[in-house]
Amino acid sequence: MKAPASKTTSNPVRHDLEPITKRFPVLGSLMSGAWVSGDMGDPSVPGPSLYWIDAVVELTAETANDLKQQYQPVPTTAVPKVWNTLTELLPKGGYLASDQLDAAFTTTKLKSKAFVAADAPVVVISAIGE
Repeated sequence: MKAPASKTTSNPVRHDLEPITKRFPVLGSLMSGAWVSGDMGDPSVPGPSLYWIDAVVELTAETANDLKQQYQPVPTTAVPKVWNTLTELLPKGGYLASDQLDAAFTTTKLKSKAFVAADAPVVVISAIGE
């Protein structure tokens, strides 16, 4: 049995927000953010590859409240798993999550896991796509 592909390579951390808002329109206007992307699996193996995106983004308070009201995330003990260059940007405190919130950030090209910080207007997104 083969192990699932894992994140193996990354690009530099980026702070331009247009690529993130384009991929995740539910975010609306962002205050600030950082994101990184890369490939999954072994780069020496030929064939189609998956890519990943991890993002830590600060929302307007209004957008954060809208996400909480619309997607009903609940407290979770899970912690976002982001690429090591973003871990220091994760908000302190707990997180809220729900299947509905994940679905709001999932598209036909990206499967996403999303967390809203319990005590800050911040969303953490981990997405995988082809």
